[in-house]
Amino acid sequence: MHTIQVTAVYKGVKTHPEHSFPFLHFEIPPTEKTDRVPLCVLPFEPAKNTTALDQKIFEEGTKLLIDGRLYPDISGQGPMYIQPTKELQVVNQDLVINQVFLAGNCNYTQSYEYSFKFGLNSQLSLTEKRLGYTSYQDLNHKPSFWLTARYDNKKVLEKLFYKGRQIAVGGKLTFSEYKDKKTGEKKSSYSIFVSSKQHSAFGFGFALNKEQWAQVTTLVNSFRPTGQSNYKPKEREAFDSPHQQAIAKPSTPETDDIPF
Repeated sequence: MHTIQVTAVYKGVKTHPEHSFPFLHFEIPPTEKTDRVPLCVLPFEPAKNTTALDQKIFEEGTKLLIDGRLYPDISGQGPMYIQPTKELQVVNQDLVINQVFLAGNCNYTQSYEYSFKFGLNSQLSLTEKRLGYTSYQDLNHKPSFWLTARYDNKKVLEKLFYKGRQIAVGGKLTFSEYKDKKTGEKKSSYSIFVSSKQHSAFGFGFALNKEQWAQVTTLVNSFRPTGQSNYKPKEREAFDSPHQQAIAKPSTPETDDIPF
């Protein structure tokens, strides 16, 4: 899961510098505590004509509510994209919504004095060929996000999250620009600031080493019913007629060693 619900201001149409596909450019306005957050909304069927590039439904400066799937640039260096799951809606300029929901595998953790940073690989919800997300199995095609927790939230998450643990978090999307100290080059990055109490962790409460995992595997296998590993379903009868095939009896197990 990698979804977002956000209100952002429409800035016009732009084109991807490398792949040349067009998209709608948006920006979450800055506040006293946060910088602006640029976003790229991809034309997509569920949004109907609200993302049609040739119809110019909205004027620049209009604030819209956007619901969709969140995709980071697959290289890790580019902008953040949204694949909308419903029509874009015009909202009041004062309405502020910025909510991200992520679930996946924790792949990195680092504690600092006042913050806790970690990475998350989300299971790909839907392919997006324009961005290079074309495989549900390839690790490199799992949307990867950086997340940050601070102060009291930091103390809680650094105890719960470890590399390899399955987690679910909620937070808001943030953006920062900075100069590389070594090269002087201007760079930017996105991060999800984890909201208080919007987090869950699954599995063991601590990381297991190889020996501990071997013990767990041995214990689980000890409860397997005899003969289950040799279970093979009978092949379903094949018929020339679609009607006969539809009413054919389903395959049945050759053994009664069913663990429930």
